[in-house]
Amino acid sequence: MGLATCADGEPNVVPVAFKDVTEDGKLVVGDVFLETTLKNIKANEGKIAISAYDTKSLEGYQIKGTAEYVTEGAIVAAFKT
Repeated sequence: MGLATCADGEPNVVPVAFKDVTEDGKLVVGDVFLETTLKNIKANEGKIAISAYDTKSLEGYQIKGTAEYVTEGAIVAAFKT
């Protein structure tokens, strides 16, 4: 799985794993060494693209949307368990 953001024309892709999907369909990704990605998210008003590939079904997906950086609350607590 990869998460891509770009700032100043410099793309940045990092491998990530989803921790959860919220009831309203938001993907939850933990901030593990995502310093450049966070800078790019802030510089691009949260615009991101996430790609996923299933090796068993040989299907790939791309999800484009807007990221929100959350530092407290139930979602953050879920990463600590």
